[in-house]
Amino acid sequence: MNCSYCGQENQPEVRFCSRCGAQFQANPAPQAQPPYIPADGSDPGGAIGGGPGKLKSLPLKKILMIAIPVIVVIIAAIIIIPLVTGGSGNAMRRDHIQLFFEGDDIIIVSGNNNARFTIDGEFGGIQRSLDGSKAIVMTDYEFPDGGTIWFVTTSGAFHVADDVVACILADSGNGIVYATEYDVEESVASLYLYDTSSKKSTRVTNDAYFSRFNKQGVCISPNGKSVSFISDYDEEDGDYYGYMSIDGKAPERIGQNTFALALSDGGRYLYYVKESDNGNYSLHIRSGRNDYKLISEVTGGTLLLSLDYSQAVFTDGDRSFITRNGNEKERISGSYIRSFVLPRGTQIGGNHDNVTVYGVQSFLNNVIRNEDGLAYLDNALETNRISSTSNYSNYAFISDDGRTLLYLNNSGHLSAIDPTKPGAERREIGRNVESYTASNDANVIYFVNDDDELFYVKGNSVPVKIADDVYASSLRMPFYSNMAFFLVDYSSRDSSGELYYTNNGARRAKVERGDDITSIWVTPANVFFENMDDEIFRSNGNEVFSRFAEDVTR
Repeated sequence: MNCSYCGQENQPEVRFCSRCGAQFQANPAPQAQPPYIPADGSDPGGAIGGGPGKLKSLPLKKILMIAIPVIVVIIAAIIIIPLVTGGSGNAMRRDHIQLFFEGDDIIIVSGNNNARFTIDGEFGGIQRSLDGSKAIVMTDYEFPDGGTIWFVTTSGAFHVADDVVACILADSGNGIVYATEYDVEESVASLYLYDTSSKKSTRVTNDAYFSRFNKQGVCISPNGKSVSFISDYDEEDGDYYGYMSIDGKAPERIGQNTFALALSDGGRYLYYVKESDNGNYSLHIRSGRNDYKLISEVTGGTLLLSLDYSQAVFTDGDRSFITRNGNEKERISGSYIRSFVLPRGTQIGGNHDNVTVYGVQSFLNNVIRNEDGLAYLDNALETNRISSTSNYSNYAFISDDGRTLLYLNNSGHLSAIDPTKPGAERREIGRNVESYTASNDANVIYFVNDDDELFYVKGNSVPVKIADDVYASSLRMPFYSNMAFFLVDYSSRDSSGELYYTNNGARRAKVERGDDITSIWVTPANVFFENMDDEIFRSNGNEVFSRFAEDVTR
């Protein structure tokens, strides 16, 4: 199961992401494809394929699946969306926020130093920044009138604008592009750029193409100073033009029947899509005077971007390529690269569907997930397959230094290996493993086997049993400690159990008020749990919890 917020692959049937702690919904809302989407969960349309006016008649599955950041919409459930990814570097920050949706007219926010504040209004959508300290929240949304957007930091919530039909937060959190003054008959809206530092909005255009069924082409650069959009749409022949405004300058045309997919700071790298006369879509990169076609006919796949968008990994057919610094593509694999395995503290763009931004300057010397299992992409653009990973369970963990890779295969064998050494031998940690978690340096590992036994492993030592009757899917480890939290005597009928913890493999101890617990999740700064009375408790990453919220609506 892939986390829609940070991209982490998790074991089946877990309720919370092992990386960021985000809650998986029992019946999740469909993941939106386009970069520019209303917050009411309406038909999201397609991402790259299908120009304005043409998407309405094309089945979504026939349209290519590359997309860029969207407002995430989740309905009728408690929302736990930790904003946990790091700032200008690549490490998660502890000064992040979590937002909780409660009832129909209030949103509870958990901020720094146990701060707690609320936003009035019915929850409509949320998007986070990469640095984890900023977000935008939509409230009271109704189409076509729009809703209110709030800029949220760890200090509080700030009103941005009303009657907003769609919005995007920049990766840095320093800018917001939003559409308002929407004309339903003409399918146009006014587009504004909001500076989150000065709290001022600047009109970019009053003629941006916008439709409830088709919103591609709008994107914002990581620093929040440049935007792109579609305009000059001719409903009769279906032609349109893509535009971009760089650092507040007057908009300039990208091209006819062309629109941006991702735009870097200063417009240095522009990833764009061009529609041909026969209805096919090609993917391009433009950098300065260089303009290269990356994919002639896009039929699906993912686009993986480095932190500053200078590198992109993508798949064309059964082969994977990389483009670096705006140059032509280079082949790196004969199979489809799905994602990268990066340390727990690495920032990953969460509100992306099939476009993911990773907090790394380079994709080289990292572990990849492809159709053959796990492999190491070295500095020479060679992908070296990691032994015994062809049937791994899609749950892999790598240490901060990148030299210890943990993976669980479909036979329940938990192994460790150094991925940087070609042909290295794996070290078996445990057998019949159902779930596991590890410290950031991978020196402490906890795992639960198919007999519901919890084990502790330190370094190369043999596993030591800690507890019995442990619910495997509940195992959680705070980001900056060697503690583990878990449920015992779990009842499937009530979906709850008793909450215990262990510190450095010590004898288990029960958490105070730890009865009838339904969920546990962790963030870089906190540990939370929810009980059957719809109460949420919070700690600073240890075993001492205090009540955070009551009467939370599921």
